[in-house]
Amino acid sequence: MSHNVVITGLGVMSPVGCGVDSFWDGLRTGREGRKPVTSMDTTELIRHEACTVSEPVDDDIPGGRASQLAVMAAREALADAGFGSAIDASTRVSVTIGTTMGETEFIEDALTADADHWLNQEHAQRIIQGQPGCIARAVQRDCGAMGEAVDIYGACAAGNIALAFALDALQSRKCDIVLAGGADGFSRLAFIGFMRLRLMAAESCRPFDANRDGLHVGEGATVFVLEREEDARARGVKIRARLAGAAMTSEDYHPTRPEPNGDGLTRAILGALRTADMDATDIDYVNAHGTGTPQNDMIEVKVMNNCLAPGTPFSSTKAVTGHTMGAAGAMEAAACVLSLENQTLIPTWHLNEPLEPCEMEALIDVPRKTGVRAALNNSAGFGGYNSAVVLAKA
Repeated sequence: MSHNVVITGLGVMSPVGCGVDSFWDGLRTGREGRKPVTSMDTTELIRHEACTVSEPVDDDIPGGRASQLAVMAAREALADAGFGSAIDASTRVSVTIGTTMGETEFIEDALTADADHWLNQEHAQRIIQGQPGCIARAVQRDCGAMGEAVDIYGACAAGNIALAFALDALQSRKCDIVLAGGADGFSRLAFIGFMRLRLMAAESCRPFDANRDGLHVGEGATVFVLEREEDARARGVKIRARLAGAAMTSEDYHPTRPEPNGDGLTRAILGALRTADMDATDIDYVNAHGTGTPQNDMIEVKVMNNCLAPGTPFSSTKAVTGHTMGAAGAMEAAACVLSLENQTLIPTWHLNEPLEPCEMEALIDVPRKTGVRAALNNSAGFGGYNSAVVLAKA
């Protein structure tokens, strides 16, 4: 039973707004995060836009773009949870950050370098700084926490996987506080890779639309402060939501394509419901993975039809945030938390002709005020990664 793990802090750095209030306003109003790419020359490419974070980050934060975004989100989450800018050194704290690309600058900057600048002393130092774990360690150093710091490389399901790890760590009492979430900076490798796979939208991203044509590559970070409910109540802090259940699965079908029947995502959803001690009728909203790509959306609709109650409302916030890679699952979990708090569901912006056959209710046009007891957040990624989390009203 996992009802005693709660969220007491939340921080967001997103393409539609930085800070929780701005992020929610961006989702609620359909503010698009896409803009012309300025960090690389796209003149000879067929795509020129991405969903990037406009607000400046603190350049004094050591590390790459992903670390800087994660630290900024963690600072907001800690303040929200009543910790100020730091956690007492005696508190057992785990930092778990999901990511797809990690820090990629040390690779990307050297792609066009001459021999004198490839694997010289400066380049070697950057490789060392970009080793696995560097994003979580940047958060750990910034807040003064002591304990485990782990980057989870779980492709585009990584943010939800980080929450699943947090749930287990708190239930097993391995630690008392977990800073968990996801982070990725804009990556030239991801941008060109998705373009070469022909998965990037020409204009607006339209998840679950019959005429969808792809996604927008994005960046961002979302960090949660999680703790056991009894500890949160003893501290007298506000509980934003409950992390009621989580599950992660894998499948070995194809490096980039999901299994046609959605086997991995099906098992993840059913596992998350089981660990939450819920069934399909308890879910009032689904934040779908919903990338806007032809195969993913079709398979996810099939999975939701099979796993959830007919008529359950669902949407994809990637229509405006873009696909923020390893941050996506965590960012969409944040959208679920805010939907629970505000009792408001966000539609899939740009959705005109919902994909059929679909037994669920595709949310379109405007936000909806309604009762929301529990929300399901789906994530899937290259390499057969799948994860799902259930979030419940505080």
